[in-house]
Amino acid sequence: MLSEQSHNKLQDMFLLTFDIDWAPDFVIDEVASVLIANRVKTTWFVTHKSDAISRLRLHPELFELGIHPNFYPGSTHGKTEDEIMSHIKNIVPDAISMRTHGLYQNSNFLRKTVRDFGIKIDVSLFLPYTPNITYHYLPLGNTIAPLFRVPFFWEDDLELFNPERSWNINDRKYNQVGLKIFNFHPIHIALNSCSAESYTKLKMKSPIQNCTPADIQQYKNHSQGTGTLFLQLVNLLSGNGNFVIDLMKTISEQARCHRNR
Repeated sequence: MLSEQSHNKLQDMFLLTFDIDWAPDFVIDEVASVLIANRVKTTWFVTHKSDAISRLRLHPELFELGIHPNFYPGSTHGKTEDEIMSHIKNIVPDAISMRTHGLYQNSNFLRKTVRDFGIKIDVSLFLPYTPNITYHYLPLGNTIAPLFRVPFFWEDDLELFNPERSWNINDRKYNQVGLKIFNFHPIHIALNSCSAESYTKLKMKSPIQNCTPADIQQYKNHSQGTGTLFLQLVNLLSGNGNFVIDLMKTISEQARCHRNR
């Protein structure tokens, strides 16, 4: 049973997460530098090996690394679930958290990630703007530990298609009661995307992983956009923030204390 103190903490909590999605190193470094300067703890779901991702590892006090496996046809991660999970876990062998690319999921797959690949936390459920979001444990069988699942609240590339999109953290829809996990893609922060147009043009010019700083400047939005909301959240969480894994630790500790009373 969750204590009232922990329950209230979840009600008011904002978390920052990132799906790296093959962003070039200079974009990852740019986002990371803002977080380092403001001492904000965040979780990054990794898609590939790179020098910038190695640099994230230099700040374990600020950056939790999870995995972002791609199960779409033609994935560079592999062809089967086992190949793909083995590939991505080889990049982040200590990862215990996951958000799947495209939110791929099914019960047999989730069981496999826990049993064979050491995943304990999944953040692949999207409940946009939903009040009262909280965690749950998914039972996977008597011989397998349940999977800790926390839905996320907002994602930048979905907001781009929202007719009532907003880049203001004070908007009422961003201040629902409950856990609020925000998901950003570094490329959209760099572009300060406010619609899909600039991102689509950039992809037509070259693969995202090959884009240059000049490309970003060519297509960057200079009004309010994804980067605006990102900076507002960084300011809100300055000197604070939480990892996804912190949620499980907090709840587990509270449950242990309750049992020992």
